[in-house]
Amino acid sequence: MSNPAYPATVLAEIDAASAAFAEQERIPGLALGIVQDGRLVHTVTVGLADREAGRGVEAGTAFRIASMTKNMTALAILSLRDRGWLQLDAPLAHYVPQFAAVKSATRDSAPVTVRHLLTHTAGFVTDDPWGDRVLGLSPAELDTVIATGHLFARPPGLAFEYSNLGYALLGRVLTNVSGEPYQAYMRRTFLEPLGMAHTTFDAPAAAARGDYAFGYRLDGGTWSRERIEPDGEVGAMGGLATTVPDYASYVSFLLSAWPARDAPECGPVRRSSVREMVLWHAPPFVPESAPSARAGQPSAYGYGLTHSTDALLGMRIHHAGGLPGYGSHVLMLPERGWGVFAFGNRTYAPMSRLTLDVAERLHAAAPPPALADPSPPLLRAVKAVVEAYASGRIEGGDRPFAVNFLLDTPAPLRDAELASLKQRLGAGWLERIDPIHALAGRFVLACANGRLNGTVTLSPEADTGIQKLVLSAAGA
Repeated sequence: MSNPAYPATVLAEIDAASAAFAEQERIPGLALGIVQDGRLVHTVTVGLADREAGRGVEAGTAFRIASMTKNMTALAILSLRDRGWLQLDAPLAHYVPQFAAVKSATRDSAPVTVRHLLTHTAGFVTDDPWGDRVLGLSPAELDTVIATGHLFARPPGLAFEYSNLGYALLGRVLTNVSGEPYQAYMRRTFLEPLGMAHTTFDAPAAAARGDYAFGYRLDGGTWSRERIEPDGEVGAMGGLATTVPDYASYVSFLLSAWPARDAPECGPVRRSSVREMVLWHAPPFVPESAPSARAGQPSAYGYGLTHSTDALLGMRIHHAGGLPGYGSHVLMLPERGWGVFAFGNRTYAPMSRLTLDVAERLHAAAPPPALADPSPPLLRAVKAVVEAYASGRIEGGDRPFAVNFLLDTPAPLRDAELASLKQRLGAGWLERIDPIHALAGRFVLACANGRLNGTVTLSPEADTGIQKLVLSAAGA
């Protein structure tokens, strides 16, 4: 499946890069999907889903996606919140009564809330090795963990610490509040409405269908097949198995939440709740898997998704998954409408390296994104600045200034600034306006001897005006 928006050479490079990645990382098989503007536009399959039988990976091969399940669990919790069935800041014990008996981390600890679980700030210890092997826990076994376990590494609310147990407890919250098993609620709310017919929490059943990617580990030079962890009480933290076409439907749904707009809602959860998921709800951190070039770029956890501010790609929303036998990663660029995800069948395969590489290739091959149209107040304000630059006087005509503007920097000082800039740059004309939002934007004047860069911010009044203006000269 290909996309005419990209040259065939770019897609061929992505295919080759995926094959080279699988060879380099010694991954028996992988599948990759690219979503753009609400549809699956390219699929890559490499290698073997079953080494013993020699069966290759196909587009419809199901892989376990592990912790990529978490953002769907988080969205399900928000769906209950949106219906008024729960509150994110209510104590967890309101929805999981057994938790009322759990001894707090310290006597002065705040109660663990649903929001703490969503953001990995409940104070629980990071538990990937343990959590990856207990997907099949029964309800009674999870009750035992709650009642007798050593849950707290620190008091809740103090720090981000990735916890599978926290998301397992969110599954119990969902079951208790909705009145139906977690898996049933997820099928009814997401899988069926989004047409994800080949997505399941029952990995053994998927394996029995014959279109399943078995998981493998490599010890030295010896391959072995990992056991298939069964469905159980903690599936909310990482139990899903899915295919490229199915997961593309889910990624398309998430990306459809951008931009915010007046159109009717048409998904299983409202668009504003999807956008809420990617806000920074937890303390910033540097992902351990971040490439060195991105190690200093800020990231923080939302609800089941990580949001990174990427100097090249812009808003980068992502999450990894790992289980014995599997590695996976999804990367979304909401401002571009793009999604890239990859599944591999080797233990903890570092699929984030591949999705990031593919996203960068797409970015390099794509034309620059179209600029949004400035709002009428922003356009009026920028035109007023252009007129002021041409005349050399900040005052004149019907200039839209807020009450503070000339009080903060008197007109003679503004005029002197305009004269200095014009002496250096010469006459200029408006080249472009880059809206930041409806009430702020950047603009550029192309001048005889360079460029004039400006940023303008408008006041929040009914008759809005310029409250802040910053001008700077740039070379040709």
